[in-house]
Amino acid sequence: MLDAEKIGMEMNALIAERRFDDILDRAEVIIEEYPESYLGRWWMARTFTLLGDNGAALHWFMEAMKKAEDEEEESKISSSMANVYNIMKDWDQSLNYSDIALALNPDNVVAIIARSIALMARGKKAEASQLLEKNNRLFKEDYQKACVAAVLKDKNKMLEHLSRAVKENPHNRVTVLYDPDFALYRKDPEFLALLKA
Repeated sequence: MLDAEKIGMEMNALIAERRFDDILDRAEVIIEEYPESYLGRWWMARTFTLLGDNGAALHWFMEAMKKAEDEEEESKISSSMANVYNIMKDWDQSLNYSDIALALNPDNVVAIIARSIALMARGKKAEASQLLEKNNRLFKEDYQKACVAAVLKDKNKMLEHLSRAVKENPHNRVTVLYDPDFALYRKDPEFLALLKA
């Protein structure tokens, strides 16, 4: 039986150490051992996202979509694709995939945040803020709260939540560097100091 939570913990530990080749190797093993599961393909895509290969990431997310067994998995994959499109600044595609993700699972936090980024980029600040406010009850983890604060350009709150998030989960120290939510802060001295602490 495939234990997605255990695999997630293992992969996040590898992300914290920037062992991306090992993640790709592990994802290949998952694909071989569980060919009908989306999970190995999703981790392949996630890793290519961290490596900056958006084309390969989108390819593997589409391969993962072919293996999705339910709407929750389809929503997870769609929201991941929305994030890649945000990295690429393809706001229309991000809005499209975040719409799909939210239609499948209205409580998908990644999709809500991805959609808010694209809306902000399209100059729809009020709509983005309303979306985040309406779903505020869903943001339980400090990393999610840091993402929301970053999108809303509340630097102090973002730094406060991010400080806790990187202490709780060391892999956040790496993923934050690639997460489109934090693009505005990547050269900010306080942001960078927090990641080095």
